[in-house]
Amino acid sequence: MPHPRQLERSAIIDATLAVLDERGLDALSLHAIAKHLGVRQPALYHHFPSKAALLDAAAEEVLDRRHTERLPREGDTWQEFLGRNARSLRAALLAVRDGARLIAATGPRTPDPATTLARIDLFERHGIAPVDAVLASIAVSRYVIGCVLEEQSAPAAPPADPSPGTERLRSIAAALSSLTPDREFDTGLEALIRGLEP
Repeated sequence: MPHPRQLERSAIIDATLAVLDERGLDALSLHAIAKHLGVRQPALYHHFPSKAALLDAAAEEVLDRRHTERLPREGDTWQEFLGRNARSLRAALLAVRDGARLIAATGPRTPDPATTLARIDLFERHGIAPVDAVLASIAVSRYVIGCVLEEQSAPAAPPADPSPGTERLRSIAAALSSLTPDREFDTGLEALIRGLEP
């Protein structure tokens, strides 16, 4: 077995994400992560004092690897940026089993000042005050997390109600169920962004 000091922090985070994909967040344990690495559980404490600290690092890694649209592009409107940023966050959360729960459970992260200011500057160039820019970003992030939470944990649809008078509702439900999760997400996102316009 490797000596605790030879076990790299990045290897522990990678193992955490692998075990998360295999077992889900509820069954994720330090014992399972250590077993995956072929070490004893105390070896993990050299880098992470607790499971919570390890989950924080795993959440950061998910976002660092997968959430690639954090900054505005040249010529973006704030609406274009918010939409692309939201889709990027959603893709990052969907890339990992229970990704939305992982991000939600680890709480807000300390924002990178340069990234935050670049986003605020974009909004300000379009006449939106800094506080409103931050509130818009928070609203969209919460929408994304909520959508992915539901997408990753929704049970199977209940059987159709055969009661008289429900034919119209059944046809609407059938039309809705034929939509992709992407279409459902985009419809809500576009409505939210329109509602944020000053």
